[in-house]
Amino acid sequence: MMVDLQKRIIGGQKCERRYHVRLRGVAADGSSSLCGGSLISQRWILTATHCLEPGRTIFADLGVLLGGAAQEVQITRKPVIYTDKDNNNSDRFHDLMLLQLPGNSNIQPVALPDCGDQPRIAEIAGHAATCGGLNDRRKPGKSQTLHCTDIKVVDCEDLRHTLLEKAPKVYQVKMYQHWFCGQSPGVDICYGDSGGGVVHKDKIYGIISFLGDPRYVCRKAAAFMDLCNPQYAAWIKRTIA
Repeated sequence: MMVDLQKRIIGGQKCERRYHVRLRGVAADGSSSLCGGSLISQRWILTATHCLEPGRTIFADLGVLLGGAAQEVQITRKPVIYTDKDNNNSDRFHDLMLLQLPGNSNIQPVALPDCGDQPRIAEIAGHAATCGGLNDRRKPGKSQTLHCTDIKVVDCEDLRHTLLEKAPKVYQVKMYQHWFCGQSPGVDICYGDSGGGVVHKDKIYGIISFLGDPRYVCRKAAAFMDLCNPQYAAWIKRTIA
């Protein structure tokens, strides 16, 4: 008999973050993809680059609270993606993207990080769902309710080794980017949580980027883009100024 346990942000519970944004990429046929994001100013949403899919229109649901209706806003301006150059002077894309709202929001944004006080435990949040069934295999899903949980910040060496050994092409893309890792027993991120903020003391330190294990839950650390990287921090401040 298969046990089917549906959870959001595995190991989490219902929560509220006024600055959390639910992002939907809507295709011409009406199908949609799901990501998270965070308001870091009245006008700008910080999320993950891979949430941008060709041919899809991005809608941002603002002010998603328990029992309340969200404000839907279409993103019409061109996304701003962090890039740098490789040794051949070709663009390299990092998993950090800023989306500009058409007008100012009245929602209080999350504060940028205090990089002199980086957390050992942080809170992650998302609207995705996963079903841990037989052998803890992943199963995608969606939730109308935001779920949050704490996760311990851990060393990324094991995840780097796993990528290098089992997914060398992925490793080549990830190795030049700056990320940190989180792992706690019974806690994990899910498909659709990407782009959500990694927060400590009401400050955002990371962006949910990728799963440590795409097939099974709670077996590998998750990876978060590191907003305390000096280049990333300078780019964010310069873009939203």
